[in-house]
Amino acid sequence: MNLALLSCLSDCTPKVRSELAEFSQNITFDVQQLRALGLNIEENTAYYQLIPQLPLLNSHQISTALSPYRVHYYPVITSTNEWILQNIAHFQKGDLCLAEYQTGGRGRRGRQWLSPFAGQMIFSFYWTFDPRKSIEGLSLVVGLAIAETFGVQVKWPNDILFDGRKLGGILIEIANVKNGGLNLVIGVGINVSLPEKTAINQPYAQLCEIDPNVDRQTLFPKLIQHLYIRLTRFEKEGIDEEFQRAWQKHNAFSHQAVNVITEQGIVPGIEKGIDERGYLQVQCGNKLRTFNGGEVSLRRK
Repeated sequence: MNLALLSCLSDCTPKVRSELAEFSQNITFDVQQLRALGLNIEENTAYYQLIPQLPLLNSHQISTALSPYRVHYYPVITSTNEWILQNIAHFQKGDLCLAEYQTGGRGRRGRQWLSPFAGQMIFSFYWTFDPRKSIEGLSLVVGLAIAETFGVQVKWPNDILFDGRKLGGILIEIANVKNGGLNLVIGVGINVSLPEKTAINQPYAQLCEIDPNVDRQTLFPKLIQHLYIRLTRFEKEGIDEEFQRAWQKHNAFSHQAVNVITEQGIVPGIEKGIDERGYLQVQCGNKLRTFNGGEVSLRRK
């Protein structure tokens, strides 16, 4: 991929061939490569133009809505999580990085996170906790905040679902910063409107199915503000009864027959929500078993 060429095209205005020649020795080949990744690039005899899936974000408006937190906006980036990890010395708690397109987005267990240009909500933010407090269940907090904002469901431990299909994902990474706190980078990717030909190897959902007139510009502040409310409450109260009830309300597998897939094998049972640590509870015959995140997967029978 020619990143320099993509960055030049990323403002989505027409670019004449002579302007692009500075970034590409073989424009035809490089544009074909970008198209193969799902990017919509129009051309005629005079110019090339990258067509966004949705209107580009107005980062100034989002920054104003989220003040005093600082918003760093990049149309094209390798990974919003990676960018914050590399620049974390300059970040304050709650500062964010937003992007239209990631070239190296990552999901849980290192899986690639695919992103069309301007078709998702892609962001990461810096958060800190008192190291004396447990952060077990943190991914559930992030997931619930997203589910509450959009009126969708969660699947333990951190999948966001609509109509049984994956709407988004969460990636939480610990940052090595010596400041006396527990430092985290929390990344979120939400499908908003994807091209018809999108290379995702599982059923996926999009916010435009819920609201055809979905507007990322208003959704970003709404989601992030609610996320920060939930995280602040979690710092004080942990996974308390209120949280467990709220999570259960959005639980896609509540009281359903499931298989818990562990390294030791498959455990069948009835899903019973979460406990005060955020652990999954499954009724296996007469015994209520609990499972934490790690290398455990949950599937409906």
